[in-house]
Amino acid sequence: MAPPSGKREQSLQRHMVRGSVWTISMRWSIRLAGLIGTVILARLLTPADYGIVSIASMIVGIVEVFGRAGQASAIVRHPNPTREHYDSAWTVSLLLGLGLGLLIWAMVPLTTAYFHEPRAKLVVEILAFRTMLSGSQNIAVLNFQRNLQFNRQFWFSITPEFVAFVVTVIAAFALRNYWALVIGIMSQHVTNFTLSYAMEPYRPRICFSKVREIWSFSIWTLLRNIASYFNLLVDRVAIGGFAGSAGMGRYYVATDLATSPSQELVAPIVGVMFPVMATVQNDVRKRRELYLDVLYWSALICSSTAIGVALVANDMVDLVLGPKWQDVKPLMPWLALSYGILGLGSSVYTALETIGQPRLSAQMQWMRLLGMALVIIPYAFFFRDIHGVAVMRFAVSIAVMPTLFFVLSRPFDLSFRDFVATLWRPFVSGLAMVPVVLGINSTIAVSGNPRLFLDIAAGGATYLGMTMLLWFLTGKPRGPELQVWQRISRKLPAPAG
Repeated sequence: MAPPSGKREQSLQRHMVRGSVWTISMRWSIRLAGLIGTVILARLLTPADYGIVSIASMIVGIVEVFGRAGQASAIVRHPNPTREHYDSAWTVSLLLGLGLGLLIWAMVPLTTAYFHEPRAKLVVEILAFRTMLSGSQNIAVLNFQRNLQFNRQFWFSITPEFVAFVVTVIAAFALRNYWALVIGIMSQHVTNFTLSYAMEPYRPRICFSKVREIWSFSIWTLLRNIASYFNLLVDRVAIGGFAGSAGMGRYYVATDLATSPSQELVAPIVGVMFPVMATVQNDVRKRRELYLDVLYWSALICSSTAIGVALVANDMVDLVLGPKWQDVKPLMPWLALSYGILGLGSSVYTALETIGQPRLSAQMQWMRLLGMALVIIPYAFFFRDIHGVAVMRFAVSIAVMPTLFFVLSRPFDLSFRDFVATLWRPFVSGLAMVPVVLGINSTIAVSGNPRLFLDIAAGGATYLGMTMLLWFLTGKPRGPELQVWQRISRKLPAPAG
């Protein structure tokens, strides 16, 4: 017998919360290691070192994206996959990995023909082995998601990252050049491959019986992933044509630093949404409520982190990167805001796929890519200005967002009013931080760590206070504020009498 509706909804909420906690813990553990690594490596390596690896990774990534054919999504979404489904999905991944690895070797001349960086040639050849290795990973680790075993997913994901962190830092002290980054990348993927077979006893084998069934879903996921990847890449490709490895290295590191807070919190929530929402994909009301919950959480995260990073960007660069990276300061606010908008819309694509509309999800990604390319590439060609490229990315992100919500409104029975009601409070709270932080910065004119920590504390307190105030004024609606208030209320002394 099915559980009562109320209990089922509570169970789904618990899975969402538990999964988000595990996944956020995973992402921020990884990010903390990455941040510590960046602080160390930025002082041992140069922007050109990062640029060389960024060029190689970009060439490899352009090919690797064709291996993201959605086999994993097809298995996770399937109500009852058999061994043939798993084996067929693994066979597709294996053959794609081998084929794409060979294709990467064929693209090695791009390192000099377009990017004019011959040192990246050998790096590309080595990273081709990473592609082959990734394609042969044990497909059964998808059971961590299917069975909502987020604790096992945590350890499977975090262990390779920490191995890579340790190996990269040791190699950087020993070598003091870009080969430390390459060694770290390869150590991560070797560890990931090894763990996939150590943590799951399942042993896949060659099988083609369910390839057509899997491909009918995954072809659209592949097209969506291609567009999604190039959306993240189009500005870097444009910059690589005129700014060289040093310019690319600065832009890459600025993007990573500016976008980490929003992306590392939103991505786990959206990732958990897929397997949970897949369980109610045919129930319009439940999936609508789950999506609005995810959208509200995304708005809280993106408005606070993106606006916050934009406000403290200068001091953040001084603390994390040091004096060699002063040129990235003007880029940081625009990149933080544009990726905050990206995080807000990322749930749209996942939501469409959970209800069996990967084609529409792919179409929306390609529309966004077209907009980015039509604006950024001509601007970079004529003006050759890295700062302007970051501004153009922000402008296109703003323009595309309303179309995503419009497309999602019909299948999820959402109105314009629903989106406004979900989004306005987080963004008012975010804007409330602006005069507070700017006021502190005008009072304390000298940049430095004390001002940065004061900005973060004052901005965070302002955001939290405004969020709770607006929640009270709007009648205490259901949401994370209610959970916060209940926890506070339990610790307050009971009224006398």
